[in-house]
Amino acid sequence: MEKKPVIELIIIGNEILSDPSRDSNSRYLINTLYEAGFTVDHISIVGDIIKDIAEVLRVSSQRADIILVTGGLGPTSDDVTVEAAAQASGLNLVFDEKVFKWIETLFKRRNRHMSGSNRKQAMIPEGACILKNEIGTAPGILIEVKGAEIFLMPGVPVEMKKLFAREVLPRIKESFQPSPINVETLNVTGISESALYDRIKSIPGAKEAVNFYPGAGGIELKIVTYKDSPVDAASICQNIQDILGELVFSSNGESLETVVGKMLIDKGLTIAVAESCTGGLIAHKLTNIPGSSSYMLCGVVAYSNDSKHRILGVDRELIRVHGAVSAEVAAAMSDGVRKISGADIGISTTGIAGPGGGSKEKPVGLMYGSISFNSVTETKKLQFFEDRFINKSRMSQAMLDTVRNFLKKR
Repeated sequence: MEKKPVIELIIIGNEILSDPSRDSNSRYLINTLYEAGFTVDHISIVGDIIKDIAEVLRVSSQRADIILVTGGLGPTSDDVTVEAAAQASGLNLVFDEKVFKWIETLFKRRNRHMSGSNRKQAMIPEGACILKNEIGTAPGILIEVKGAEIFLMPGVPVEMKKLFAREVLPRIKESFQPSPINVETLNVTGISESALYDRIKSIPGAKEAVNFYPGAGGIELKIVTYKDSPVDAASICQNIQDILGELVFSSNGESLETVVGKMLIDKGLTIAVAESCTGGLIAHKLTNIPGSSSYMLCGVVAYSNDSKHRILGVDRELIRVHGAVSAEVAAAMSDGVRKISGADIGISTTGIAGPGGGSKEKPVGLMYGSISFNSVTETKKLQFFEDRFINKSRMSQAMLDTVRNFLKKR
């Protein structure tokens, strides 16, 4: 078919309806489809109610060519997507022996007992096409309603991604011709979304082509242009990089911790982390990267004043005079963790994550970070807001970026 397909996403789950930030599937699908030359036209979020899901499927099938559904394929009572799809399509649910045998095989491979509730996952709309889920018990399902192809996929992100890549996207490409599309990605940190927009808005083509995705890991810029666009994505991307300079930490979608890890390996350096207000989040991010054992030596969560003294060697008098939340204590923490671990670099965080614990002199969101290397110790003061989770995320990102900028100078 030559026409551009109308593609709709339907994200199922009460947990998503009550907190849309939990949804990572739609972003993955949008980005992956973009890169393949397709765009998403509609997104719906629906709770775990059969009649609501069925109604959305019926409405969507009247306007969409491809409907991608995630979630609600599990074995529990609130997993009702298959029943809703059967209702919307007018198909009966039938027991599929092959699917059931596959589920049994998965449990045997994992040396686990299969619950009777898993039998539900072998109930399939009659005549549907089964899409094999290689790593989970919920099979993907393809049915057709009023000419629209409906793909039911698991809500578990790792299962959905693998199934989409292997089973769904190839079918879309067989049925529809991708539009010529150019996509560039930049990851930026250390600047607000509004300030970022002000700096790049005058770039020719940027207003139409640049999409902003702010998050805990900074801001992702997705630059999308088409065959008839007056300025191509690569040109816009280069202009943005020229303007933002060091604020750009990746042009290939890599996380900041991945970039920092590669830099540490390239320079043959090791790192240790002493955290108070971030509670181990920096160490968590660094060790999420495969191969991090070659550069990550030690992570200490020194939350109390006593642990700062006993583990890191921070002088009690320093804490008494300046307070635990201070540049002086942050510097002593980074220096201490570097010395006790034998790492080349030590970094630290201390602050008031919130929402309580602040004062006029030291308000909630006040945080200090430090980096220690040989005889050089540098500290920085940051002021965030009152949300504890956001403050921890932003501080961990800020310190990883501090390490990145430090390493670029070495």
